[in-house]
Amino acid sequence: MSAAGPHPAPAVIGGLDVDRVAAAVQACPLVAGLHPGLHGSVATLLPGRRVPGIRVVESDGRAVGLEIAVAAPYGAVLARVGEQVRAAVAPVAPGVPAEVTVADVV
Repeated sequence: MSAAGPHPAPAVIGGLDVDRVAAAVQACPLVAGLHPGLHGSVATLLPGRRVPGIRVVESDGRAVGLEIAVAAPYGAVLARVGEQVRAAVAPVAPGVPAEVTVADVV
């Protein structure tokens, strides 16, 4: 099952709302979509669903990093994709560094 549409309860992991992070990433013009990564390794597992392309790295119950995997449109400058995603995520995950991987080009 994948994340699509609004969900009744916020998906807060390590103090971050994963649905808000996913929405911020998907709103980027240089992102064609979230990508689950190799063998689905980049995902947040929640009760009854998963959010592909977003993984919260936690330490002592707090978010200390984000792993984000995306698909980019053909012709996009990949370095710019990463910059755009990090800028979009910063307001919803303040102080949490984001590692962005372009896992596919579509």
